[in-house]
Amino acid sequence: MRPCNLSKTKKKICFVSSMLAFIYLILFSCANPLQPVDSDEERLVKSELQGRSFRQFDPSRDARKRKAVILDFFSGVGLWAQYAEGNTALSEWEILADDYSVEKSGSEYRIYFEAQRSAQILPTQCDNCIGTSGISISIRNLFDSEKIRFKLNIDNDDFPRPFPVFESWTEFNEDEYFE
Repeated sequence: MRPCNLSKTKKKICFVSSMLAFIYLILFSCANPLQPVDSDEERLVKSELQGRSFRQFDPSRDARKRKAVILDFFSGVGLWAQYAEGNTALSEWEILADDYSVEKSGSEYRIYFEAQRSAQILPTQCDNCIGTSGISISIRNLFDSEKIRFKLNIDNDDFPRPFPVFESWTEFNEDEYFE
């Protein structure tokens, strides 16, 4: 075998590049793809979420310009969104589904709306006028109320304001709901 004629600097660069490629392969080979959960686990997830509501504002509830999102699990799943300036709501809409499917990857659950319907309330009222394809809700730490986090996954560029919002793990405040 012939000795390597590379300089020390080139050998270091080659070594570092090889190590980075190796680490990259390890990390991505360990990634868990989302898989549908079995019926018992799906019932457990739905039971944990049933009757709960979560809301979040960006940047805050009292900001002059703000985005608001409510996730509710009273009858199926609902995603309500609003963009407001001052005391005036400029855009408001919701997506609802009587049922949803659940997939899991590690500690993340992902919820997909089934037979969803949409309604725009503002600026003009209409039913099923918002494209609902490509949306799902990810949940981390579902069974720990102190650490539960949500992320909205939106693969649809046609969503109206306030989106994009909450596309990274975000703590949503749980509401007490009174009819």
